[in-house]
Amino acid sequence: MPTALVPIDLPEWAWQRAEIREALRDRNVGAVFRHVQQYGGASQSRIATAVAMTQARVNEVINGRREVTRLDVFERIADGLNMPNTARHLLGLASARDTRSGGQAFDLTAFPEVVRVYATQADAVQDVRQLAASAGQLDVLAVRGLGLVGLKDSLLRPSIPAGKGTNQLHTRSWRLRTAH
Repeated sequence: MPTALVPIDLPEWAWQRAEIREALRDRNVGAVFRHVQQYGGASQSRIATAVAMTQARVNEVINGRREVTRLDVFERIADGLNMPNTARHLLGLASARDTRSGGQAFDLTAFPEVVRVYATQADAVQDVRQLAASAGQLDVLAVRGLGLVGLKDSLLRPSIPAGKGTNQLHTRSWRLRTAH
């Protein structure tokens, strides 16, 4: 198989460097591409082939004339650069498809503030009902495009018992929108 069709492999230590981690958190793909050039020795053409872009587009991104904003493009870049899951998470993506097997989208031990993750609203209904029966407060983080649209207008609303007297359940929900 020609090298140009194989995803780019950076050494694991490169993904742990502070400047790459910061670029991933900022979704600064230009900086990520520059680090791939520096630590992986990849040319713009090689990066372009790996992430299914043109060399001209990679050049525009590297030089700050164009930004990546679409989630599917971030996924393509993560796949083409063979990002480890820790790097994908910093970029705001789920674990690589080959490591997902219908279970959790990512390792919850890395995110202690996240108690449970559900693939769909339907998967969450029974747990929400059970937890809401004894909870004083319920927090829901909703991500558009990933199953939950928001508590107030979602399928989960009927799963939460209406408050009765002093035992009323307080709910809070946040919406995250994926980049377009």
